[in-house]
Amino acid sequence: MFSKSLVRRLSACLLLCAPTLATPAPRPRPLASFQAATLERAREGAARKLANPECLRVLDDFQDAAGRPLSAKLAAFDRSASDYLRMIPFLDGSSERLCRSGRADAFTTMGIPRVYVCPSFVAKQVRDPLAAESIVIHEMLHTLGLGEDPPTSREITAVVSSRCR
Repeated sequence: MFSKSLVRRLSACLLLCAPTLATPAPRPRPLASFQAATLERAREGAARKLANPECLRVLDDFQDAAGRPLSAKLAAFDRSASDYLRMIPFLDGSSERLCRSGRADAFTTMGIPRVYVCPSFVAKQVRDPLAAESIVIHEMLHTLGLGEDPPTSREITAVVSSRCR
C-alpha cells in the first residue's frame, strides 16, 4: 500500500505537471517576408556555390556520427546538394533560446532537415553576404547529420568558407 504522504506528493505532481504535459509544443513559424527575402538571397548564393565541385567537397570533409561521409547521406535524398538545400524549410527562430541569447545566427538539430533563423542573420546577410551563405551551408551540413564539438562551429564554418568561395 502507498503511504498518504506519497499519494499526496504524486497528486500534487500530477496537478502541477498536467498542464505542462497537455500544452502542445509551439508550432514552428514561417519567416516574416523581409527575413524570408533575406534568407532566400543567402540560400540562392549558397546553392550556386554548391554547384561548384570544390564546394561540394565539404560533404566529404565531414561525417555523421556513424562515420559516413555527408555525401552518402545526401545521396539517400536522390537530389543535388543545391536542390536539397532549396527543399529545407527555414523557419523563424526568434523565440528560441539560442537566438534570444545572441549565440547563433541560425541553428538546427543534427539530422533534421529544418533550420531556424535568428534575427541577427538578417544583419549578417546585409553586412556580409558571403558569410551568410557559409552559415546556410553550415546548417545544411548539420541537417545531413554533422554533429558539433568536435568539430567546433568555427571549424565547420572555416572549412565551408575556404571550399565555397
